[in-house]
Amino acid sequence: MRTLAGLVGLSLCLALAPHPAAAAGFDGRWIADIPAIGRCNNPALLTVVVAGDTFSGEVEDYNVSTSRLLVTGTLSADGRGIAFTVDHRFGGTISFRGDRFEAMWGNGVCERHAAGDRAPEAAAIAVAAEERKQRQAAYAEEIRRAQAGEAVDYAKMRADAVYTRDWQFFDGRAHGLLVQANASVKGKDCAQAMPVLDQVLQMEFTSDSAHALRAECLRQAGDAAKAKIEDDIAKGLIHSLMDGWGGPHGLLGAAAGATEESAYVVDTYYEEEDVLANRHIQAKTRQTEIRGSNGHYYDLIHGVAISGSGTAVDAQGRDIYFDITAFVTGRASRRAAAQVLQAQLQ
Repeated sequence: MRTLAGLVGLSLCLALAPHPAAAAGFDGRWIADIPAIGRCNNPALLTVVVAGDTFSGEVEDYNVSTSRLLVTGTLSADGRGIAFTVDHRFGGTISFRGDRFEAMWGNGVCERHAAGDRAPEAAAIAVAAEERKQRQAAYAEEIRRAQAGEAVDYAKMRADAVYTRDWQFFDGRAHGLLVQANASVKGKDCAQAMPVLDQVLQMEFTSDSAHALRAECLRQAGDAAKAKIEDDIAKGLIHSLMDGWGGPHGLLGAAAGATEESAYVVDTYYEEEDVLANRHIQAKTRQTEIRGSNGHYYDLIHGVAISGSGTAVDAQGRDIYFDITAFVTGRASRRAAAQVLQAQLQ
């Protein structure tokens, strides 16, 4: 039997037991994009609302609006996650620092990763939506100039492309059509290829391969002037990708892309593929959306150099960094436009 003194002692121990301190300074709404990776090939959105030492939110699949998984957990005073679960089943880690946060968890199919920031205020959303309109107008003018054979800053064109309505970092539709058009051109069937290439360029005008194929068809048709314009566009786009700060013909030579500072700046997944093909590098592993110390986002490819016959010639392999900040910028811009439109309709 417990004595009164024993009960008093027990109550004092319970009172003195440590409790998680409130995570001061992290209250509010946070948002992060979840990149597609492996078998989890759909990008998604993670939103979290922190209140004291607890948080809740959801994971929403971009391509399946009805797919929403509940997120819950608790935080320590320094922003480190004490508990973090997704859909009441999958545990992971989460941490908040300054105005950034990062989360990692497994869902039974693959490992998911999200790096994000505090959700923007209404004023910032309005600014982003207005910038989107301006960049879309600039992009339309750049396309007009390119098609007219006028001088164009192709690096800026590629940067502006992420603000267009149809832009996607991973655009399997455009790639599939491009493969189809390429086969038609090789088979000397430009009548079949040209309408398909028009569809590709409607979705992704910055596809250098599509312009190169159009140039070939125009040459076959005897239209040298238009063929030259398409050739110039194709060359302008690929040189803006390969010959910048990180390009192999630029300042860094063979060391291009070896660090975050010398990363290739890309706006689509297929530009990454173009770089690897031009560098004769075969990808072995891929890390997506790594948050750099400068706040930029990177894909990191580890691969091996290959010969023309496909034989590996670099036993140690090499790392190639791609700056994919445009991917994050493009998604945030699209969200801002949708939020402004939604507010106007209410």
